[in-house]
Amino acid sequence: MSRGKRLKAVFVISDGIRGHVNQSRGVAHFLSLITGCEVRELEARPAGFLAKIKAKRAIDKDGNGKALVRWLKRTGGLSFPEAVKETLLSLNAAGEEVLFLSAGSGVAPLCLSLGRLFKGGCATIMTPAVLGTRPFDFAVVPDHDFPKSSKNVLVTLGAPNFVTEEKIRQEAERLKELFPPRFEKRIGLLLGGDDGNYRITPRWIEGVVKPVFEHADKNGADLYVTTSRRTSEESEKALEGLAQKHPCVRYLCLASRDPYNPLYGIFGLATHLLATEDSVSMVSEAATAGFRVGVLLAERKKSVKRLAEGLCKHLVDWKILSAGCLFGVPKFVLTIERFCERDLACFIKDFADFESFVEGSFSGKHGVQFCEAKRAAEWIASSWEKGESAR
Repeated sequence: MSRGKRLKAVFVISDGIRGHVNQSRGVAHFLSLITGCEVRELEARPAGFLAKIKAKRAIDKDGNGKALVRWLKRTGGLSFPEAVKETLLSLNAAGEEVLFLSAGSGVAPLCLSLGRLFKGGCATIMTPAVLGTRPFDFAVVPDHDFPKSSKNVLVTLGAPNFVTEEKIRQEAERLKELFPPRFEKRIGLLLGGDDGNYRITPRWIEGVVKPVFEHADKNGADLYVTTSRRTSEESEKALEGLAQKHPCVRYLCLASRDPYNPLYGIFGLATHLLATEDSVSMVSEAATAGFRVGVLLAERKKSVKRLAEGLCKHLVDWKILSAGCLFGVPKFVLTIERFCERDLACFIKDFADFESFVEGSFSGKHGVQFCEAKRAAEWIASSWEKGESAR
């Protein structure tokens, strides 16, 4: 990065993981709006652990271009510098006028290597394993990763995303045309699924979702529902069977059968939004779309790990350990509590909470500006304009 050099291009280094790509595209989108830069994507295979160590050694050699080229050659990555050169030529841009951006650990070594080779800027979203955030000019790290305070680190509430007003408007029109709402009140229901901490089971569908459907039928509300790729087949079948019995369900997207992502359309049509607690990303996206998100409690998996989590939480509560030591369910809960503290979300612990959420005096929207991708882009653009690396 050089003083006085305009940002002409952002290269998103993609690992193909939907959540990671969504975060990178969100930040790149707002950088494009703010600076007028072009955005290009390069898709790469994530590096393994040993490749990351070797990349770190090459990068630590103070910008030794030969070491970086050797690393790229060993990992089959020599095509990437050539692709960058071709793009720079077409844009009449120098390497110092380019930012390389990646999310997650897998392609962070490639992102950093290209940044060093072309003497451009490099940015990471989340904390990359092995490399850490220190070598990057910019690191956008969610607060639930408890990053250390540093000039090159911007701490965000949840992860940045690619939720924009334009996408919401376009997809809402599409969904409205196919499944027009019938009532003034419209509830979006976003269901996650099974992971190491939580479960969404047929029993949970019966106990939590069924009362929501019954209430909507009784009180005149439309429901727009989607599952996730983590939702089990058994739970999707239970949900499908339940939906067929309730005319309030205006639209049901089963992620295992339909590749279409209806989130933006649901955001555009809904007046209230419910999401399960297992997916902080869904809560964050809904909050970015303007909703005060009702967070439904999911089933917690029973295991020895739950005991260790509980013990750790007590030690944190007693100030023996720092909050950064939390893991598993308590870490997820703390993250959502921080959304609640800013009135961007609230926990729905029982049916009374749900009734209050949809029928109470509070609006389903929070009415504040919340977009962490835009905030990250503004931070990067401001530093770039001053010709400063945040490191």
